[in-house]
Amino acid sequence: MTSSSPAPLTDGHAGGSGTPMVMFHGINGSWRIWRPVIPALEARHALFVPTLIGHRGGPELAPGPNGIRVIADDMENRMDKAGISRAHLVGNSLGGWLALEMAARGRGLSVVAFSPAGTYNKPADLRRIGTLLKLARSSSDRKSVARLMAKPRTRKMLLRSAMLRGDLVPTDDIAEMNADLKACTMLDGLLESLKVTGPTRELVIAADCPVRIAWAARDRTIPYKRYGAPWTSVLPGAEILQLSGVGHVPMYDDPALVTRTILEFTDRVDNPSAAAS
Repeated sequence: MTSSSPAPLTDGHAGGSGTPMVMFHGINGSWRIWRPVIPALEARHALFVPTLIGHRGGPELAPGPNGIRVIADDMENRMDKAGISRAHLVGNSLGGWLALEMAARGRGLSVVAFSPAGTYNKPADLRRIGTLLKLARSSSDRKSVARLMAKPRTRKMLLRSAMLRGDLVPTDDIAEMNADLKACTMLDGLLESLKVTGPTRELVIAADCPVRIAWAARDRTIPYKRYGAPWTSVLPGAEILQLSGVGHVPMYDDPALVTRTILEFTDRVDNPSAAAS
């Protein structure tokens, strides 16, 4: 049975067994965006999947400019409370940027970042993404949009900037996404912070924490040429690959591809002798 109302609120998910893995969602979202891949990952890792500060179910955020350091400070505290000193770090969009920032703070065993935010070529690129995200937020209150989202064909069209196969997203998950979008208080402060700091230009991650940046080939939210290519200068040692057949939020488009992209990389760290053979 499906429902148009969001489920009871929780601030995250924990489960599974194995080496620790912490997963970070993107702006305007929550931990739930990872649900398509959680079961497969839990078979190999002990997952900690929190909702970020300033997002629905996460810690409240003080008003004003709030950049990546504010998010990372809060996440370090939450990892400490969970007893996690270092973990495999996985993130998408803002969450990918956060994963890289946390690794620079020494909290990573490895990083897999899917289309990480944080870099761009020029101020116009920041204005573009700000406009896109604010438009998505304003449309979340329109009843006509909610009705259209109930139909797979129009749902695919309305979600095309985020994913290729919006028609595959269950109705219940659409209700959660819409509630997450309405409740996010991070967006304006993050954009204000970026106007001051500009894009990430330098980030030092220790050699014992390998980094994989996986960019969606059909990313319409932050296309690689404008938003991804600068990461090659910031992190010249990172492995960068393209994911075919998926959009900016790839977990619904191809959960098997996302799972494989993560696990083959974490296996190299957890089983170095097997990877070398």
